[in-house]
Amino acid sequence: MHKLRFTVISNAPWTPTGYGQQTALFAPRLNKTSHEVGIISTYGHQGTPINWNGVQVFGSSFHPYAMDVMHGHSKTFKADAVMTLLDLQVMEVSALMGTKWIPWFPVDHVTIPPIIMQNVAQSFHPITMSKHASGEMDRTGIDYSYIPCAIDTKVFKPYPMAEAREALKFPTDKFIIGMVAMNKGNPSRKAFHQNIAAFAALKQKYGDCVLYLHTLDGVRGYETENLLEYCNALGLKYGYAFTESANTADVIFADQYGLSLGYTPEMMAQIYSSLDVHCGVTRGEGFGIPIVEAQACGCPVIVGDWTSMPELVFSGWKVDKKDADPVFTQLGAFQFIPRISGIAEKLEQAYQMRGNQDYRKRAVDGAKAYDIEKVISKYWLPTLKKIEGLIANAPKNDNLSQNLSVLR
Repeated sequence: MHKLRFTVISNAPWTPTGYGQQTALFAPRLNKTSHEVGIISTYGHQGTPINWNGVQVFGSSFHPYAMDVMHGHSKTFKADAVMTLLDLQVMEVSALMGTKWIPWFPVDHVTIPPIIMQNVAQSFHPITMSKHASGEMDRTGIDYSYIPCAIDTKVFKPYPMAEAREALKFPTDKFIIGMVAMNKGNPSRKAFHQNIAAFAALKQKYGDCVLYLHTLDGVRGYETENLLEYCNALGLKYGYAFTESANTADVIFADQYGLSLGYTPEMMAQIYSSLDVHCGVTRGEGFGIPIVEAQACGCPVIVGDWTSMPELVFSGWKVDKKDADPVFTQLGAFQFIPRISGIAEKLEQAYQMRGNQDYRKRAVDGAKAYDIEKVISKYWLPTLKKIEGLIANAPKNDNLSQNLSVLR
């Protein structure tokens, strides 16, 4: 039996997005195991195919999620199947034109939204990226596999905090809270307003606190929240990293031009190492890569106790569901809006534990389970072997009947 040959629809591997970074981690490594992986870019590359680190990268065309070219690119690559690493509500199953489809997909709601479940049921073999999603798939009766997202612990590792702060020109004598999250959508899934307001409450009680926001400020972004306006409304003085304004700011934003270009993983490791705690209590996460990255650098975390977030906490605090309110989204399923008081309580607990080396060591040790080399050997290779067998035994032109029967 030949090794699996497949395309992956994702962001280009050189882009500074969660999907792009994951693709950059697993695609070249799998190619070295005799599997053959090609990438179909939905963001970061258009037009002529190019070679990146030994991986063929096909460009997108007119459709924003490459639905118009995914079948053609996969056929050109002579792929056995096409894998997608994207949010499944945008998937157009009919455009597969018979290509076997393997969705590696997030679930950032309490349950799997109906539109996503309808698409998953039409796939050849779905793959979850969180234990939360796996638990929801167990209810469906559909056979699936589990592969978590990964990080490179050779890069995401602790730096001495004082040195990291000096390099970043962060305050050396303050309690620094960080939040690495994408400012996308209005209202944002990342619950920026609640997290920033909780910081404001802590700041009022303890003056030696600073919040670092590694995200767009929202002034010129498309479909973003204007976070500068919100900081002004709360009476918080803001500034930008690497400028004089950061010296006296309550809230420090990432350098906006640098953010558009993408910070290197090494710079991100420095940022995480400079933080006392990473606070990202969002409405819901499909995985939550910054949660693991932060802890790999020795930074404890604060998250919500729902969706995938609690399974990734090795050192830190979880805001209980009783301190959040359920919200029904346009996808037809629930997320949770955290209350400001619930986040503020955990921030104060983190403040009281500042400098605790046991907390920082537990964070590093726990994150090691998600190192890319371990994830490749423990999850990727066995799953691809399983899929090879499923393809070999699949009836021709009948990839979907078993999964679709679940919905009947």
